[in-house]
Amino acid sequence: MKIHTRLAFLFLILFFGCAEKPKSVGNGLPNIDGVFNITDTTFYAASETTYAVTFAKGSGLSNLAGRISATEEAVSLVNFLPDASIDSLKGAKIDTVEFRLTVNYRYKSSAVPVVFNVVEVQRSWSQSTFTSDSLASLTLGTKIIGTFSDTMNYTVTSMARLDTLEIRKWANSYIDTLQPKFYGFAIQAPSGVTNGIIGFSTFDDFVSFVPQIFIRYTRNGRRDSLTFYSGQDTYATKYTGPTTYSPLIVRGGFGIRSKIRFDISSLVDKPIVNNASLELTLDTAASSFGGFSPDTITALLGMSNTITDQSDSTIYAYGFRTNTAAGQPPVYSIKLTSIADRWVRAVNPNYGITLRWASEYGTVEKAVFYSTANTDITKRPKLKITYAKK
Repeated sequence: MKIHTRLAFLFLILFFGCAEKPKSVGNGLPNIDGVFNITDTTFYAASETTYAVTFAKGSGLSNLAGRISATEEAVSLVNFLPDASIDSLKGAKIDTVEFRLTVNYRYKSSAVPVVFNVVEVQRSWSQSTFTSDSLASLTLGTKIIGTFSDTMNYTVTSMARLDTLEIRKWANSYIDTLQPKFYGFAIQAPSGVTNGIIGFSTFDDFVSFVPQIFIRYTRNGRRDSLTFYSGQDTYATKYTGPTTYSPLIVRGGFGIRSKIRFDISSLVDKPIVNNASLELTLDTAASSFGGFSPDTITALLGMSNTITDQSDSTIYAYGFRTNTAAGQPPVYSIKLTSIADRWVRAVNPNYGITLRWASEYGTVEKAVFYSTANTDITKRPKLKITYAKK
């Protein structure tokens, strides 16, 4: 009897438990209808400016050389640092020297052949500190010790034969510390020649692409060769045009940046920022692209207006071209949700957004955007914010 009674009791529990009406998902949670109000709003720029900054370009993946116009030029610097094998050149006759550079960037290059001269650098420099401003105080030799003349097509390794007497001087500066110093080589466009901008792979690239100096020599009647492919390299851009810029321009190589600020103080009571996007309309006629650079800009959390805005904030977002209707100018869209949220919650002061070309160190592309003064309001920079407010 006890077993039957227990079975009957379990049956009743299961029957009434299963027969109970199931609860809806979320039942028992507080009703939040009407607590938050979702709102969209658009802000137009309150201020904007464009300026140039100087920075060391030695960490880039391209060394730039060439001339775009009478006022725009790039000069590349390369200094080889040999290993102990340089002692093999003691008492040796240097037969031939090949200076090899691999092309990894092109911008408006002239008809072939594209020509560059190689001259001696006669003053000390460092890739970690050398900037465009440093070029004015750098001494370059006037004697052409080699010439690159090639198609300069992408991935092509171009070769210049160097003056063997100059290479003897270079080698002696390392073999004998009492000899005059040799500070490397400068690659530059011939005087008055507009040949575009060519980028060469740096010492930070794969071994097969890095700058190389290949030396054939004869010692004690025996011919041999040496190859050196380590050192330091960088480049400097020279611009001798107007020093003032019209907003809004961003350009690699020459360090041209823009800063734009939106007054969002009307967002009171610390709303929850769900989405924020900056839209910039490209002026295609004024812009210039080479086709060998990522078509991307970087928007950084702006720094104080009282200091020169050269440093890169660790808070940033990338901007890309979005699809636009046929016949309409391209629009760059940048997600600024986290930055706008910081402004609204007063985590960071609203000093605006700094715009720079994403490949700023190794390219010279120029993107020009319609400014807030444009008569067509649809082309003006705008910050669209979606937020929830209690």
